[in-house]
Amino acid sequence: MAPPLTLFEARARVLASVTASLPAEPVALANAHGRTLAAAVLADGPWPTTDRSAMDGFAVVAGIAGLADGTTLPVVGESLAGRPFGSALAAGQAIRIMTGAVVPDGADAVVPVEQTSGFVGASVRFSAPVRAGQHVRKMGSEVRSGAELLAAGTRIHAAEVGALAVLGHAEVAVRQRPRVAILATGDEVVPVASLPAPHQVRESNSWAMAAQVAECGGSAVRLGIAPDETVALRAALLQGLQEADVLVTIGGISKGTHDLVHGTLAELGVQTQFHGIDLKPGRPTFFGRCPEVAGRRARWVFGLPGNPASSFTVFDLLVRPLLLALQGCEPGTWTAQLPWRGAPWSPNARLQAVPARLCLDAAGVHAVLAAPSPSGDPFSVTGRDGYVLVAGQQAPASGSIPFVSARSEGLRP
Repeated sequence: MAPPLTLFEARARVLASVTASLPAEPVALANAHGRTLAAAVLADGPWPTTDRSAMDGFAVVAGIAGLADGTTLPVVGESLAGRPFGSALAAGQAIRIMTGAVVPDGADAVVPVEQTSGFVGASVRFSAPVRAGQHVRKMGSEVRSGAELLAAGTRIHAAEVGALAVLGHAEVAVRQRPRVAILATGDEVVPVASLPAPHQVRESNSWAMAAQVAECGGSAVRLGIAPDETVALRAALLQGLQEADVLVTIGGISKGTHDLVHGTLAELGVQTQFHGIDLKPGRPTFFGRCPEVAGRRARWVFGLPGNPASSFTVFDLLVRPLLLALQGCEPGTWTAQLPWRGAPWSPNARLQAVPARLCLDAAGVHAVLAAPSPSGDPFSVTGRDGYVLVAGQQAPASGSIPFVSARSEGLRP
C-alpha cells in the first residue's frame, strides 16, 4: 500500500476526477425539492412587477413638498391586493390601500393607518408628516428584469421551490441524480432483521449510507451483503459497476487475508487513484475510477472501512463532495475556524475527524466535540452536524479549530 495521502490531498483528487456534471433532465416543480439546478434561473421581469404598498393605509400624492401633519384629504376609493384602483390618483385625494396592493399612477406615498384617523369615513386626517416614497415598494426595486436569481448548481430547498413558483416554473431543468450502489461485505455481517450470534453484527452501514446518499441528492441502491469469497464478491461488484455511477463498498479493503475487495476491483478494470489516507478514522480508504468506454460514462468506486463511524465519516468527507460535484454544485468553503467545547481528545499520529455538533449561545456559534470513542461505535456520529479536524500529534487547539460541515453543500461565506 502506497504512503497514505492527507485528507486534503485525497479530497482534491476526488474532486479533480469529476470533469463534467451529469446530464440535465426536466422535472415537475412538485418533484424538484432536493435536486440541483442544471441552468441559472433568471427573472422574467422586474420585481415587484408594479409599485406596491408595503403597509395597510392610504395612498396619496405627496409631491416634492410632502404633506404636513394634520392634512385632511377626501377618500375617493380603494386598492386591494386582488382589485386595484381603476384610475390615476390626483393630488389632494387619498385612497384606502392594503399591503401588497398596486399603488395607482400618480400616487407616490403610503401613509400607515396607524398615522391616520382610520379607515372609517369619507375623508382621512394624517397625524404625521408624509414624504414621497415612504412605504412604497417601487417596481423593480428588489429584482431587475433578467437578473440571475438562482445559479446553476444550486440545491433546491424549500425557499428555492417558492422562488421557482413565483417565476412560473412548473417544470425545472435539474441534474440527473447520481446512482450509488452500496455493497456491504464480510462473513460476520448479517441482515438487520436477524439476531446476530456473538461473532456477528447486524449490517447497519449500508442503511446509514443510503440515507447519506439521499441527503446529498443521490439515488441509492443497496446490493446486500457479499461474503468473503471471490466468486460471489466479484459478481456483486460487477453488478454495482454495471448499474451505478458510483459504487461504494463497505469493509474488506485493509491488509487482512480475507480483504478481497481491492484485488477484485482491479481485476474488473477499476484504476486505483489512492489507497490509504492519513486520517483517523478511515486510514484504509480506497478510491478508484473506471474511465469512460464505448459510450459508457465514467464510474467511481470508493472502498470504505467496515467500522460504522469510519464509513460514515469518510462518506461525509470524501463521497459526499463527489456526489455534489457530479450534480454541478459549486463547493463552498470546506472548513471554517470555530471555537470548540466538549470532551478533550488525546493526540494521535494521524489527523482526527472528531464528530461535533453546532451550538449557538450568547457568545456565538461553537462546535461541541463528541466524547472520545472507537471507530466501531455506531452511535458516536448521531446528532452531529459535522467534524472538527484535530491535527496529527496534537490535542484540540485552544481558541478555534477547523470545522467541516456534513449537512449542506458546504459552508457559505
